[in-house]
Amino acid sequence: MTPSMQEAGIALLLALARVLLGSLVVWLLVRLLRSRLRRFDRRSGAALRRDARIVPLLLGSLASLGYLAMVVWGWRSLVRSWEVLRVDPGPDRLVEGAALLVATVLVVRLINRSLLLLLERSLQRLGREEQTSTLRALAPMIRALFWGLGTLVFLQKQGVPLGAVYASLAGAGIGVGLALRGPMSHFINYLTIVIDKPFQIGDLIGFADVLGPVERVGIRSSSIRSLSGERIVIGNEELLQKTIRNFGDLPRRRVAHTLRLSDRMAADKAASIAGLVEGVVRAHPPATFDHCHFIRFVEGALEFQFVFFVPESDVTVYLDLQQAINLGILEAFQSQGIDFAHPPQDPAPPRISPAPG
Repeated sequence: MTPSMQEAGIALLLALARVLLGSLVVWLLVRLLRSRLRRFDRRSGAALRRDARIVPLLLGSLASLGYLAMVVWGWRSLVRSWEVLRVDPGPDRLVEGAALLVATVLVVRLINRSLLLLLERSLQRLGREEQTSTLRALAPMIRALFWGLGTLVFLQKQGVPLGAVYASLAGAGIGVGLALRGPMSHFINYLTIVIDKPFQIGDLIGFADVLGPVERVGIRSSSIRSLSGERIVIGNEELLQKTIRNFGDLPRRRVAHTLRLSDRMAADKAASIAGLVEGVVRAHPPATFDHCHFIRFVEGALEFQFVFFVPESDVTVYLDLQQAINLGILEAFQSQGIDFAHPPQDPAPPRISPAPG
């Protein structure tokens, strides 16, 4: 065996030794880090159990990148020792390109998986579990975006001229944007409803002359079931342009009514109205009485206003309580001989007598 062959063999053995020893160090560091994290998990209770999928993913990716770095380290030591590899850079470029490709794949996979897991965990901690389905629907688009960015970074590192690629992407983006202008507008309106949450499924909303609970929120349109029973379908874009009254998230509902009573009522009876109304409201919990006052004189009537609160956002509870209180007031007034005012009648139009013949 010639001295040059012996030197090449020794260089190869040294490169393999570096790869093996470096991989062993990486393996030991990963095991040490994993054991430390387990000890920290036992000390802090469920601190890391909430991120049980993220920690193994990070450790596995770091281990793979470490092994890859050791392989590149060994290969570079071999290149420095073998003159044939220094003369012909082709194999070196091939190995470097393959290593960069593997590293790009590992990093993009790590970003995609960890980012989606962190976003899902954040939504759960914020109490927005209903939006995780939207995140899962957007997951393919997010992954494609990072894969595209990773591909461009890899090509740029390989010295590929990307000017033509960028120009093609810009032209394609303009064409795709014009073609998808309508669908993208629908999708953005849907995201506005899901993220901004002006209303949710089940909320009682009102807009224009429509009042009813929301049954469905789709990408293009939403469905509302009116109180009279018909199903109303309206585009999300048109719906967001309207003034929406959301009765579904009321902490409590304020109910104000005006009573028009006969102006022939005696003063002592008028003074008893507030007490009668208060007694009726307090007899129908969970409604809470606020006030009742004689507010003004009008033609042929005395106007009283009373206000009570319903600590429920459910419209059915509100309507049931309102009906019960109205019936209770009607019964109390009838027992006390209190009459409601009659609406003023329009004067009859003058009669025109026929002219004598």
